[in-house]
Amino acid sequence: MDRPVPNRAMRSVAVSRGGMVATSQAAATLAGVEALRAGGNAVDAAIAAHAVMGVVEPHSSGIGGDAFALIWDPRERCVTALNGSGGAPAAASWQRLRAQGLERMPERGALTVTVPGAVRAFATLTERYGRRTLGENLAAAIAYAEDGFAVAEIAAAAWSASAPIVARHGGQDHPFGRPVRAGQVVRLPALARTLRAIAQDGAQAFYEGEIAAAMVRAVGAGGGLLSLGDLRQHRSQWVEPISTTYRGCQVFAPPPNGQGIAGLEMLNILEGFDLRALQLNGAPYLHVIVEAKRLAQRDLARHLADPDCADVPVTRMLDKSYAVELRALIDAKRTLELPVEQPARSGTVYAAAVDADGLCCSLISSVYVNFGSGIVDAASGVNFQNRGALFSLDPASPNALTPGQRPYHTIVPWLVLRAGAPWLTLGIVGGEMQPQGMVQILCALTDFELGLQEAVELARVRHSEGAIAMESGIAPEVRAALAELGHRIVPSFGPFSYGGAQAIALDGISGVRHGASDPRKDGIALGT
Repeated sequence: MDRPVPNRAMRSVAVSRGGMVATSQAAATLAGVEALRAGGNAVDAAIAAHAVMGVVEPHSSGIGGDAFALIWDPRERCVTALNGSGGAPAAASWQRLRAQGLERMPERGALTVTVPGAVRAFATLTERYGRRTLGENLAAAIAYAEDGFAVAEIAAAAWSASAPIVARHGGQDHPFGRPVRAGQVVRLPALARTLRAIAQDGAQAFYEGEIAAAMVRAVGAGGGLLSLGDLRQHRSQWVEPISTTYRGCQVFAPPPNGQGIAGLEMLNILEGFDLRALQLNGAPYLHVIVEAKRLAQRDLARHLADPDCADVPVTRMLDKSYAVELRALIDAKRTLELPVEQPARSGTVYAAAVDADGLCCSLISSVYVNFGSGIVDAASGVNFQNRGALFSLDPASPNALTPGQRPYHTIVPWLVLRAGAPWLTLGIVGGEMQPQGMVQILCALTDFELGLQEAVELARVRHSEGAIAMESGIAPEVRAALAELGHRIVPSFGPFSYGGAQAIALDGISGVRHGASDPRKDGIALGT
C-alpha cells in the first residue's frame, strides 16, 4: 500500500451483508441488532439502542434529554432530518434571570432545564419510519432498568466523576448521585416504570399526566421554570437538512439550532488545501484543521440560534465563495488573532444503524454535560438535561433566552453520500469536539484513504478555550512545531476530551456494511 498509515487499528472493523448497528455500549448495540432480527428496520434499531443507552449510560443521555436524527430512505432516495430539541420554558427570559442577579446562564441546576425532546423524537421517528411499535423498541431498556445492568468500565468512570453534581442538587440517595464501579449491578425501578408507561400509552404518557406533573414538581423544587404547558405543547420538527460537498462526497447535518453547520463550514475551508501533501497529523495539517475550526467557531458564536426566533445566515455560512474568503485568512506560518469563545461541553450518546434494505439512521441524544442539570426526579427516575446553559443573557445575542426558544445545540448526527447513495453514517460525541472530530475522521477517510476503524481510532486534536490538547499518538515534535506557530498547547481538557465515534460505511458495489466503534468508549459494532 502506498498510503501513509501512522498506526494500525486496535480492533478490526465489523462486517455484514445485512444490517449493522454501532453504539457506545455493547448492550445497546445488541438491542439494536435484536430489533433488526425481530423484523424492525434501522430506525427501530437506533431507537432501541438509544433507549438502552439512556439506562446503562445515564450520565450521557436519557429521556430527560434531546435528540436529533438524519434518515436516508432508499425508497425516496433522500435524506430527511428531525430536530428533537426542546425549548425554554414559557416563563423563562433573559430579563427574568437578569432581575435575579445573573449575568450569565448557570451551567447546572434547575434554571438550565429545557423541555426534554427525546421521547417525542423517538415517537415521531417511529410513526413515520418504524416497523415496530415504540413499546417494542423500549422493551430492552425496560428490562435493564427493572432487572439491573452491569455498568461498563468507561461509563463507570464518567458516571462516578459526575455523581457529585447530582448529590449537590439533592440526589445523594439516588444511584445517579453515588459513584459506581465497573461491573456493579444497578437497578432503576422508577425509570423502568416511566419507560413502561411510555411503552404502553405512547409519548403522551411522558408529556402529560402523572409523570409530567412529577417532573414539573422536581424541577420547580430546584427553582426551575418548567411547566405542564411546556411539556404538553412540545413537538419534534421535521426540517430540511443542510449539506456541503467535499472530495466527491455530500455531507449532511441537521440545520441550526445545531452546530453541525460548523463542521460543514470547516470542510468548505479545508477543501482548498492539499491536505495529503501536509502529512496526516503533522503540524502543518493540524494547523489548518485548527484554524478552520476557529473560524467556524467564530461564526457559531456570532450567529447560531433557533432559526424560528432569529435570523441565522445559513446560506452565507455554507457558501463556497465565503469559504474562499475564510481560507485566505489562514497563514501557514502563524495563528490568527481571534477571540476565545466559550467551550460547549457534552455528555452524549450516538447510534448508527443500517438495515438490509439500505435504510440508514444516524441518531444522537444527550442530556448535555454529564448528568445534565444535576436534577433527578425520584418519582419518575428522569434526570434532566441542562441545555439551557447554552443560552445567552445578553439581549443583543441571537441566542438570548426567550420563552419557548430552542438553545444553541451541540449534538450532531452526520450522514455522507457518494454518487447519490449512502456511504457513511457517522457520529462523534463530545460537545464542541463533534464538528472538529467529524472533520478529522472524514479527512482521514477521504484525503488519506484510511480504513474506517483506523480513521475512528486515529489520534485526535481538540481545540477549546483558545488552546490545543492532543492525544499521545501525536508526536512531540508536532506539538513543538504547533507551539512555534503560536498555538497554546495544554496537556489535556480532561479524561473524556476527545469524544467517542461510531460509524457504518456502505460498500456500494458489494453491499457489505463496515462498522467501527471507538475504543475511547465501551461500545461495539455488530452485524445481523
